[in-house]
Amino acid sequence: MSTRLSGFLGWAAAAALACSLAGCQATDGPTARYEAPGVPVALDTLEGAPEAVKTRVSAEISTQATARRIELVDSQAQPRYRLKGYLTAYPTETGDTTLAVVWDVFDAANKRQQRVTTTTVAKGQGDDPWSRIGETQIAKATSQSMNQVAAFLAGQTPGAGPATASLEPAKALGFAAGE
Repeated sequence: MSTRLSGFLGWAAAAALACSLAGCQATDGPTARYEAPGVPVALDTLEGAPEAVKTRVSAEISTQATARRIELVDSQAQPRYRLKGYLTAYPTETGDTTLAVVWDVFDAANKRQQRVTTTTVAKGQGDDPWSRIGETQIAKATSQSMNQVAAFLAGQTPGAGPATASLEPAKALGFAAGE
């Protein structure tokens, strides 16, 4: 084998190895942030959490929807889609607390079109899992879930590329790094 061919094959093998290992690494690089301008959506229900947590989540959903240009409307306004949310907080095996958020996206005919699920972890221990859920976990969970909802509304698949040129760091979402 010629030195030139041997050098090329060595370089190609190293490049292939680097590409395969790159998928194993967490990244702090930009993550696509989806937008769904002009799609009317109503927040119908939010269940499973104490009222104080539901109030905080609802406020953050409004903020995240606005950032993604999702038009939140009253349920009487005949929205194109309706969101029904479910929250739970539970202890992990390590003693931390996980916040799980599920959003079902229903169309005008009340048929579920999409289910969005996200989780985030709150460090530390406590008797009441809800007492461990702070603004950081709520912001992470709502940011990630509303991003997935916006991707659906815009006809995109999360991870397939941005629906707009809007990008934000993966750390802002928190889930990309497994937090």
